[in-house]
Amino acid sequence: MARASTPRQAPRKRKADELIVSLDEFASLCGVTPETMRSHLKQAPANAEWLLERGRRGVGYKIAAKSALAWWSNRSGGDGDDDLRKQALAELRLQMLGDAGDDEGLLLTGKQRYEEYRAGEAELAYRLLIGELCRVAEIEGETVNAVIELRRQLLGVGATIRRQFGLDREVETAVDALLGEKLAEFVKKLDVDVDGDG
Repeated sequence: MARASTPRQAPRKRKADELIVSLDEFASLCGVTPETMRSHLKQAPANAEWLLERGRRGVGYKIAAKSALAWWSNRSGGDGDDDLRKQALAELRLQMLGDAGDDEGLLLTGKQRYEEYRAGEAELAYRLLIGELCRVAEIEGETVNAVIELRRQLLGVGATIRRQFGLDREVETAVDALLGEKLAEFVKKLDVDVDGDG
């Protein structure tokens, strides 16, 4: 009794000058990962002339590059600028990273984001260099030290006036209280954290 044989797919003919590539090579030509391209190729027409050999266990893909690139170009929008794909990537990035900025910023690639960050750093360094900007920590430290020194010097004014003019202790106390009030107002306007003793 003769055994029924399963019909094998006849090998597709290709042009002599056609470049045949593997899945990895085709994915690289299209700018996607092999895993992404494999899922796209599963949706390719069964009778696609450019798909010479479908990948399966032990057998790799054989793809006619020129015709396959035309298919990929039509699939991704025809002009090579795949807006839908970019939107999907932007949404995925938003889901993975949270709020990453405005809509325009979400469409930037990682390299573009890095270049923008470096440009921002260069601008800050330049503005620091020409004196348009300053570091808050440095100014704050200098201000606190100046206020502490001013308070130390003002605390001796009442006693100096009392001794110089031979006045009573009440005058020294009144002068110290007035200077203390004015110094407290000054510190409050500066919003500087200074110890309030004395």
